[in-house]
Amino acid sequence: MDEKETQRIEFNFTRILKVAIKHYKFILLFTILTSILVVGISYLLPHKYESKSTLLPPEEIIGGSLTEFLRAFSNLPTFGSGRATKIQLYYEMLKSKELAKFIAQKDEIKKLKIFKDLDSIDLQRTIYQILNVDLKQSGLFIITAKVPTGFFPNKEEKNLAAKASALVVKFALEGLDTLVHTRISTRSKRKRVLIENLLAEKKFQLDSIEKEIEDFQRKNKIIGLDEQSKAILSSTINIGSELAKAEIELSLFQTEYEQNSPYIKALRDKIQKLREQYSRVQTGGLTGTEAYSIPLEQIPSLYRQYMNLLREQKILEQVTIFLETQKYTETIQESTEIPGVDVLDTPTIPISHSSPNRKILLLFSLIISFIVSVAIVTIKSYKKGEIK
Repeated sequence: MDEKETQRIEFNFTRILKVAIKHYKFILLFTILTSILVVGISYLLPHKYESKSTLLPPEEIIGGSLTEFLRAFSNLPTFGSGRATKIQLYYEMLKSKELAKFIAQKDEIKKLKIFKDLDSIDLQRTIYQILNVDLKQSGLFIITAKVPTGFFPNKEEKNLAAKASALVVKFALEGLDTLVHTRISTRSKRKRVLIENLLAEKKFQLDSIEKEIEDFQRKNKIIGLDEQSKAILSSTINIGSELAKAEIELSLFQTEYEQNSPYIKALRDKIQKLREQYSRVQTGGLTGTEAYSIPLEQIPSLYRQYMNLLREQKILEQVTIFLETQKYTETIQESTEIPGVDVLDTPTIPISHSSPNRKILLLFSLIISFIVSVAIVTIKSYKKGEIK
């Protein structure tokens, strides 16, 4: 761009400025009237009233031994329950159509004149559209509801829209609290029912094993296997010792007495009786009619079977005690430990509308109308040849 071209542009801007100053009355009048018209139209446009509430992020609930119990005994999958997951869960609930349905079912909402022409489906859709949720990086939830009026709104309609915006946010918080309670109580109930089913199963198994132990004791004549085996072993040792002594005595006396002597004969009878006793005590008692005598050769096998039954019984007893504890713990949690929605700022009825913003409209209308009026004056002056 050369010097002459620059001077020509500067000269033209100077001429435009002079023309604008010359027709300042028209520019001023046009700008004022246009701005008044725009502001006046804003009174005729639908007004939007916005109510707001701030919700604190949910607290993290740290699970106890129940998670480990479920993993160990039910093979159910366990999911993360961290703070980020709960925040996302709250956000999805607030954005859900189920929440809009909860709000639309409230009588206070349905009785508002501003919603009187809407059926239940349209009312749910409208509430879903006017409800907005903003999740901050800190975890805070900003819940807002913008309710519009119709064209040419009167004072009553404006008041109804303001009241409706506050009610929508209020019932949104109430609905979220209900959804949270329903979800967690349902989950706790499922866990409790699962524990009760497991408890009933383990009690049945415990009753069966106790009956099996009772039958085993009756069949094998067992009261206390350790004590019985010790008594049988002690009797066997005593009789065996007496038998060994009698045989030694017989060997010694045979060198002194004749084979048909009464003493030798009596000693042989004694040895015979001791051998019979020794045999009987190892195979079921001295007389063979003892109610709780056990053959010595069967003790290892019986001991192993008996210990297996006792082990199963002790395990089932411990599991049953644990399940009883967990059942009562889960029942208490189901009733008392359901977290509530923690509201930081409660919704209030807005005093003034949020849109249209007349200050911004006035500012833009002043700027645009001024530019348009200058353009009109400039074009007319150009056509008259005042500006080249």
